Amino acid sequence: MLAGLSRGQSYTLGFIVLVLGTVAIGWLGKSMLDAELVGDAEFWHAGYYRDASMERVFTIGFVPTATESDVRRYAKQLTHTPGHSTTALFYPEGSRIPTQGITGAANMADARQALRIAGGASPWRYATVKDAQSVLRLVDCQAEPNDPLCRF
Repeated sequence: MLAGLSRGQSYTLGFIVLVLGTVAIGWLGKSMLDAELVGDAEFWHAGYYRDASMERVFTIGFVPTATESDVRRYAKQLTHTPGHSTTALFYPEGSRIPTQGITGAANMADARQALRIAGGASPWRYATVKDAQSVLRLVDCQAEPNDPLCRF
């Protein structure tokens, strides 16, 4: 019981605080989820490979309304281990995105082979790499097709 309040008043005040707290947590949680889901709905993971040394490759699809800044924001939040590199290749919706060849690869060479256009995969539009120092680099492969990241 709170000092100066009857048992009934104390329970009523406690109940009001509990309800207001629940509403506040629900409102904050919803606003945080909505902000995240808007961007996440624009992207989907198709394939993923991680080797024993923690080097990673993601193949990710995206909707036509996603902008380059959306791609950058999404790439920043991908799983990454400092001291290693994480590469993400972004394919426009409707592309033939490598999935099983990446996910089921025995090694990084096999994963890279699954990405080859000659193997039936579509070309990726954006490529990102987060290096060992966790610095992210993004390339628009339509604008810069000769960049080494566009020929991963």
